[in-house]
Amino acid sequence: MTDPERNVLDEDIGAIDGGSDRRFITALARGFDILRAFKPGAGALGNQELSRATGIPKATVTRLTHTLAELGYLRHLKAEGKYEPTEAILALGFSVLSNLVVRQVAYDPMMEMAQQHDVSVGLAARDRLSMIFVDVCKNRMLSTLHLEVGSRVPMPTTAVGRAFLAGVPADERAFFFQRFEERLGAEDWAALHPRVEDAIAQIEARGFCYVEDEWHRGMRAVATPLVARDRNTVMSMMCGAPAFRVTREKLEKDLGPRLVHLCEGLAPSLR
Repeated sequence: MTDPERNVLDEDIGAIDGGSDRRFITALARGFDILRAFKPGAGALGNQELSRATGIPKATVTRLTHTLAELGYLRHLKAEGKYEPTEAILALGFSVLSNLVVRQVAYDPMMEMAQQHDVSVGLAARDRLSMIFVDVCKNRMLSTLHLEVGSRVPMPTTAVGRAFLAGVPADERAFFFQRFEERLGAEDWAALHPRVEDAIAQIEARGFCYVEDEWHRGMRAVATPLVARDRNTVMSMMCGAPAFRVTREKLEKDLGPRLVHLCEGLAPSLR
């Protein structure tokens, strides 16, 4: 299967500029942009490829990759003249996952739903203009939907992304809408915008939204926001499967309401 995550929105925003913020360290931000440029299944990348992916000048990329290799976060494949991430990066992510209380509390009910109903259930957080999964539970027989911890999906074309948008304040949502228009172009965003608004309206009316055939053809999913009691943290949870494994009626009449109930119970664990 081709990687559905690699699209114009997942090019993100390019190298972030701190603007007039004197406390912002651009070199550090660029180093993280280099690490973010490595995508699952994409393999090793050379300095020229990293420069194109990040918008950072090649000379600067060369210094950054050398530094990251010296620190142990990149491995230099001298024969190919390319770099690949090392296992040391896993320590950074593991510390986040291990301290995420809601993930620990959610795992058992997510796995129960996945196994009982033959679906994938995923918990996701925002990653720039995308959603990144911090946990995924699925039946072992369900191999069609290739979602794992760390998988990134576009925000505006997925149920889990639209659920997140429904959970954030209106001014923050407007910011995302502006960025989508910038990245997609006015014409494409004008076509997509009503579908995003419809999903938000679904969530306001019944607590979850239904999406089919947008991010991945043949896939059906429902999703709901997971919002902390103080509303300072917003995540979202989805439940989905290929169309031949789950009906729309099953998702809307049974699994969607179950998902809403689950997230209502998890909200106190989110901080």
